[in-house]
Amino acid sequence: MRLGRSARAAIIGFALTLGAAACSNGGTTTASNPPSASASGGLEKTKLKIATLPAIDSAALYVAIDQKLFEQEGLEVTPQVVQAAPEAIPMLLNGEIDAMFGNYVSMFAAHDKQALKLRILAEGSRAAPDSLSIMALPGSPIKTAKDLEGKTINVNVLHNFQELALTQVLKANNVDPGTIKYVPVTFQNIMSSWKGGQIDAAYLGEPMVTAATSSMGARKILDPASGPAAEFPISGYVSTQEWYDKNAKVSAAFQRAIHNAAKLMENNREVVAKVLPTFTQIDAATAATVTFPYFSSNDNPVRLQRVADWMLEAKWLTKAIDVKSLMSPTTSG
Repeated sequence: MRLGRSARAAIIGFALTLGAAACSNGGTTTASNPPSASASGGLEKTKLKIATLPAIDSAALYVAIDQKLFEQEGLEVTPQVVQAAPEAIPMLLNGEIDAMFGNYVSMFAAHDKQALKLRILAEGSRAAPDSLSIMALPGSPIKTAKDLEGKTINVNVLHNFQELALTQVLKANNVDPGTIKYVPVTFQNIMSSWKGGQIDAAYLGEPMVTAATSSMGARKILDPASGPAAEFPISGYVSTQEWYDKNAKVSAAFQRAIHNAAKLMENNREVVAKVLPTFTQIDAATAATVTFPYFSSNDNPVRLQRVADWMLEAKWLTKAIDVKSLMSPTTSG
């Protein structure tokens, strides 16, 4: 399949997005260099370093910087870009960063294993309709969701949000998820593995969905972000409980800025498109058309509880997690 420059750049962006969701998180942070109360308006500190990834899902952080929303809260936020979240773990342990952006499945798993005591500072992104798709090639016998039984499907990593969400959607469509074979396939190898028959159906995200449809005649079989997995929470901003206990006012200010960025992004696509080329390999032309996830302008423990409950059902957790107890109080903008 031959793709134009914009499509290739956007595919890289999609790969980085799901790559962020494949990473684990952990560690403990310490506060450093607290400013004077008069200079910070009572904040415990004013300069924050946040580990993030070059992924569309983290756009709210960059919009908040670009639109000076952190500045309005008395904060100076510096992104610390890493290519994979595990890189941030020693940074957390050494107190080099204050918080990080990551996916809930990995974070809940780390919390369950007591690798960290988690505190969710603010929700980040949720899956949007048609942003993900299970697709079949033109000559494939797969025509309906039921035809997926017994088939092989790619994921970027086993036991993460892709598999977790799709399992629930398959059940809702009367498909036995236990018959599906998931195989990890690197993003650059998805198309060759698909055309070569190593996978029967492809788990794709935009803009790969559009590219596969136009260049290969691929057909959409199922939306993994539909039905019970509609608006499935993917990722958010987290710290440790220890850091939060020392920086509750900072946490509230950070949360307000992220929420206000998401509110701005809801009705102004341009503010997102403007920042994407600054921290991803998505060019301006693709940024203007790519499908965005939903960005959360408030924190909702009910929708986020789904992730932990489904993980427990899948036996990915050893015990239930009360997500609300891990969430910071919601503040108004």
